Order: sequence, then C-alpha cells, then structure tokens
Amino acid sequence: MAVDYDLVVVGATSAGQAAAIAAAQTYARVAWVTASVPRTADPLVLLREGSRRIQTLEGVSLFQQWQDVLSSALQGTQAASVAQSYGVDYQEGPVQFQQKDGLCLTVGQRLMRSRSYLLAMEPEALLPPILGIDRPQVWTIPQLWQELQRSDKDWPQHVTILGDGPQAVELSQSLRRLGRSVLVLTGGGLLLPQEDREAAFLLQAYLEGMGIAIDTRGSLTEVLALGREQLTLKVNDRKYATDVLVIAREGSQSLPFYLAPLNLKQTQQKLWVNAPLQTSQPNIYACGPLLGGYRIPSLASAEAKVAAQNAVFEKRSPLLYHHIPYAILSDPPLARVGLTELQAKRYDPQVQVLRQSFQDCDRALFEEAPAGLCKVLVQVDGTVLGAHIWGLCGELIHIFALAIQQGVRLQDLGRLGYASPTFAQVIQQVAHQWQRQLWRKDRDLSERWFYNRRKRAR
Repeated sequence: MAVDYDLVVVGATSAGQAAAIAAAQTYARVAWVTASVPRTADPLVLLREGSRRIQTLEGVSLFQQWQDVLSSALQGTQAASVAQSYGVDYQEGPVQFQQKDGLCLTVGQRLMRSRSYLLAMEPEALLPPILGIDRPQVWTIPQLWQELQRSDKDWPQHVTILGDGPQAVELSQSLRRLGRSVLVLTGGGLLLPQEDREAAFLLQAYLEGMGIAIDTRGSLTEVLALGREQLTLKVNDRKYATDVLVIAREGSQSLPFYLAPLNLKQTQQKLWVNAPLQTSQPNIYACGPLLGGYRIPSLASAEAKVAAQNAVFEKRSPLLYHHIPYAILSDPPLARVGLTELQAKRYDPQVQVLRQSFQDCDRALFEEAPAGLCKVLVQVDGTVLGAHIWGLCGELIHIFALAIQQGVRLQDLGRLGYASPTFAQVIQQVAHQWQRQLWRKDRDLSERWFYNRRKRAR
C-alpha cells in the first residue's frame, strides 16, 4: 500500500524538532506531529536563565521581574515554524495510532501513513513508591513550572528536591538564586553518580558553598503532613520540614496512552530500543526522553539525528554515546565526553590521569573565575579516552570530543597554536603536562645523552 510520508515524527520536544529537520534535509517527505504546541525552550532552561537575570531591585517585586524575564525568554521559542522552513509538514492535534490496513496514525480527523515512525514525545514521570508521596505539596518539574507562573500565590520559601542527576543540580541552583532555601535528597547515593567522582565532588562542594544543603546519607521513606501547607520528610532517622517536595529523578516514567496499541517492549520502566534506536516494532524508532537516562538536549539531539537517518534510509548505524559531548548546565557547568577515570582504568590499567587547574590560565584570572578543573584521561600513546571540564570554558569539551571521534592524539592537540589570553590555553597546558610526564620516565637516559653531547662539543 502506498504511503504519504517517508517518516512521521511524533512528539512536541526539541528532539522531535531535531529529528524532523535532520530527515527533511535529505529531501525525504517528513511530517512532524504534536499533541500540543512545541517549544524549543525547556522549563529548566528558562528557569536557569531567568534566575541569572533577576536582581534585587528596590520597589520591584521578584515576581514582576520573573514575569518580565519569562515573557522575553518565550519570544522566538516557536519550533513549528522553524521546522516548516525546512519543508516539514507540521500537524497539531490529538494523536492516535491504529491498525487499519497496516500501521497508521490519526491527527485529529486526518489519517497519516508512513514507511517509518519516530517517537520523540515527553513521557509522564512516575512518582517513586514512597508512603505519602501523593500529597498535593509533592510536585513534578512541570507542576513546579506551572506554579512559578502564577501571580495569585506566594512562591514556596523552602524547597526540597528529590534526585541525584543533572535535573536536581540545575534546579537546585536556579531556585537558590531566586532566594529559596533548598535541600537536595539524593536517595542514599552520590550526587551525579554517573559522572567522574572528582569532578562531581568539586561541583557538589560549590553548590554547598552557595548554601544548598545536600543529604546523601539515606533514602526518603515517608512524606508526612505538617499543618495545612507544609510537609515533614523522613529520611532514615532524620526529619526535614519543607514547603514543597519536587521530584527531579531521571528514570521511572510511563508511556503516553496513545502508544498502547503498538505493544512496544519496555525495560525497567523505559522504552526498549536496540543499538540503531529501533523499537520492538521494526518500522518504529525512538529517541530523547522516552529512552530514560539524562534529559540533556545535546544527547537527545544526537539520538534524534541518528534515529532519523536510520529510519529514512533503513540503516542500522549505532549511536556511540562515548563520542557525544554534553554539559550539566550548572554555573559553572560540568562538561564531559568519553570515559570517567574509573571506566578508563578498567579499559586500560596504564591510563594516565592529567589534571590542569584554571589558576594557571590568564583568561580565567581576567574573568575572576579561577575555580575550575580540566581532567583528561590519556593512554600511553596519547589516545584520549575521556575529558571532564568543570569551569567557565565548558565549550572546550568539543575539542576533546573531536579528538576522540577522529583519533587525534593529545600531542597533536598540543602542537596547535592557541590565541592568548583564551581558555583554550588549558588544552595546551594539559598536553605539555603529558609531554613532561613522558620525559620524566626517561630522565636518566635524556640527561646522559645531553651530557655526552656536551662532552663532545668543541
């Protein structure tokens, strides 16, 4: 049976937009279907940027400033028109998959058929199985976003965040800038457990220096009411009073109801996909938040582009996650590509760990931002296995990503000329540090060679 499209992308997310544009650039016929108006700006991004701009101004309320910042930030975030400029057919309305002479979907009253479908919608977060977690003062991040836009209600002063990932880190810092008292409960584990331990500890210490309390010593076991508007949180043998509890955990989620007819395979409360991002239905692919894990735009965009290419051309190209750079958008950010120190040492016990502080970087001193670390994991031959940057120059992570993807060795990066004063000097300093370590191993041989050459000099 003839079909209308080469690919139909479903989901009002930035990943959906990226997938539709990537497929349309190949001159395939592409449709992008959403159940609501898509925007490129994520609530956490708007909250983070808004909290940076707000200042304490006499005679101007915090909420008034917030509304001004919000209206400015939302301008230009319409994603549909951008996709349409690439030739994407955009449709908005109630979405429903069905089997009618083969797989198809309806958008409102319109029936659409395609060779392949790509799922990029936002799943619904599931509340963890904790006693009392269903109380009205327990919010998800979308609910928090709605509350922050209300003018008829005072913002909560004391906020507790349950989570240990990037969402918890970014949200805690934004709320702290807005003058809130913030407590982060990691659930008994480390903050940012998937990241390099040294870099994560530096970021945690910085957050605590801002006045953010972080409890990593136990799990939340019960949520109790404290009067009419507050909560008491039981964490093992400790209790915390708070106005609201915000769930900011990556992981547990449920699929939208309109995917039920597809009978897609799920694992650990997330959608199952293989290496080419193909679901259990061969002509249905998925990317972005549906796959679980970190909700970071750069990761979702990379997934979207690979999934779109595989869906349009029926390829089976896998996504190499260790090649993708990403940043946890704290302030200063924590950027990463490749392996952590623990992973690198498991892969190669002889790996060398190079650390370069920003205190020796002229630009960092000029910017009054000497706090920072560039950590690079290198094999003996100079092959870069991973890089972690905590500081204002998170953009440098792309140079290390290129080195990992193209096999450029650290000594080659060191030979590049770097403008001064710039943060890029940090890369040159790391390369020189590695060269010094190599020379130090053969120090006796080098000194003997220079000594003999001096003796023969006339």
